[in-house]
Amino acid sequence: MLWNVVSGGGKSSLAAYRALCDHTQQLPDANIWSDSYADESARAILDQMSWIDVYEALEAEFSNARGQARSDIERAANRALSRSGIAYEMRSGRFEFYEPAADEFETRHDEDDALASLTDEFEPVRKQYLNALRNLRGKPANLEGAVADAINALEAVAKIVASSPKATLSDVARNLFPDSPGYHAPLRQAIDKLYAYSNQLPGGRHGRYAEPEIAHAETVMVVRTAGAVITFLVTLHRGEGVESPADPRRASWP
Repeated sequence: MLWNVVSGGGKSSLAAYRALCDHTQQLPDANIWSDSYADESARAILDQMSWIDVYEALEAEFSNARGQARSDIERAANRALSRSGIAYEMRSGRFEFYEPAADEFETRHDEDDALASLTDEFEPVRKQYLNALRNLRGKPANLEGAVADAINALEAVAKIVASSPKATLSDVARNLFPDSPGYHAPLRQAIDKLYAYSNQLPGGRHGRYAEPEIAHAETVMVVRTAGAVITFLVTLHRGEGVESPADPRRASWP
């Protein structure tokens, strides 16, 4: 796939050689000046590239392309990935994990919504939550790192909401909806259990004493859930659209 892109559909090994040198940060050999000389060297560079290098090179080629060429690169990349059974796809020039269900239910990148709420006093948390997203979308992904950063960001929001650096997510969860009917109890427990989950996951918040058995889809769910709770806590803290018409006091902090 990458060879076809950098060689112009197999038309120029010299163009491929120069492009691959650029992608791998190698200095081109001045003695290689024709297609016949370049072919072997270009293919040797390609053979030495890791799959991460190839993905990054294709993303760079997409960025440098214009018009129909971009569509051609993306279409060819996705055909190659599909044929190989690789659970990635190129979307708008970036490789992402293949999530057909997220596309169907329009939940892809819902986890990004939390970033919009992390402003003002919550700005310090933004960097940590961004780290969670980078770990989730990295190549390769750091799944336990994504969980750790997402839950740590959530706990940081809890500390700010409670105005106490010693506060925990459990402390804040217990105080949610203090005068509400009993049906809010499971919601408080669910928020609290996110913290317990990350504590139990090897490498999540403590030592990586074993290889974690965690799938990408599971990690996405945890990061998205943490992001949703972050948005909820920040919204509640700011009093934005959380008042109940029947009893406004139920929406306030204790």
